[in-house]
Amino acid sequence: MSKNPIYRKTKRYTNQLATKVFTIDDAREIVLKIKQLEGLSDNSIANYEKLFNDFDRYFGEKTDIASLTRENVRNFIHWQLNEKVQFDKHPYRKTKKKGVSISSVNTYISYGRSVFNILVDEQIVEENIFNETNNIKEKEKKVETLSIDEINKLLRSLDKGLYSEFRMFVLLHTCLDSFGRINEILSIKKDDIDFESHSLTFQNTKNNKIRIVPLSKKTIKLLEELIEETEDFDSEYIFLTHHGKPLRPDTARKHLKELTTRLKLDRITGFHIFRHTASEMFLRQNGSIRVLQKLLGHSELTTTSIYAHVLDSTIKQQHQQYSPLNLIDEKEKRKTTRKGKIK
Repeated sequence: MSKNPIYRKTKRYTNQLATKVFTIDDAREIVLKIKQLEGLSDNSIANYEKLFNDFDRYFGEKTDIASLTRENVRNFIHWQLNEKVQFDKHPYRKTKKKGVSISSVNTYISYGRSVFNILVDEQIVEENIFNETNNIKEKEKKVETLSIDEINKLLRSLDKGLYSEFRMFVLLHTCLDSFGRINEILSIKKDDIDFESHSLTFQNTKNNKIRIVPLSKKTIKLLEELIEETEDFDSEYIFLTHHGKPLRPDTARKHLKELTTRLKLDRITGFHIFRHTASEMFLRQNGSIRVLQKLLGHSELTTTSIYAHVLDSTIKQQHQQYSPLNLIDEKEKRKTTRKGKIK
């Protein structure tokens, strides 16, 4: 029964539910419809789709979802970690890795918990079988970033006389300057840029909240040049393909991979490394971690704290430079010098 008495169902409705079998596919349809009505971002909806795709793969799409138990959840998580074949149906992937990362599994657990909360509220299942499943602890690791030399090597390799490489040149500058995710950046439209105040509004964000970030004069100028380059397509989007369609993240990643392979910059495995690099450089120049939190669009400061190791080195450096003992030592030196002169 619903916790809110306003939404109490009739006995007839409850009896009908008790006799109906809801398959995993039925649950998919119900949950996705509710999440869409809640106004979730396309990215979040896609993540729910991925979870149900894996439910189909592991349990079978016609399985009665009410028959699943906590033991089934534990087995599902174990399969995710150790046995799931990634890119199983990808036609061009020769190497098919087994198992996903701990962070990916924790995302599945979070989405699974949300799915079964809905199913409990809808009286399709009696309990949330994900509630007793805790997130797996991850070993803390330093985020991967690029050096200035590596960034310059990549930027200087681009032939700005070719549209695709000039577009990548502008895209990389926008990534570093805006701290944005690749999905957010490729979603920006001309109206999202304020060329007078030098700012960019991210509309399509991970948490579905609008985020405004400043941009440098150089990035603004590059964006203006790219817009001028693609004006014949008459598109509202900024980053476009050769045919004038919005550039998709997968296409941009593929192009980046071709470039980094050519330059033997194997550490660049995707665009997220530029977001990490920008964050580290910001803190190294004594930027505030609170301001960085806003630029990155993190709801919690703890999420931004993955860059805390930079603060640690900055604190150590500034402590050596501005320690109170420096003033005391300086005063002692002056006293000693005076005494030496008296003698």
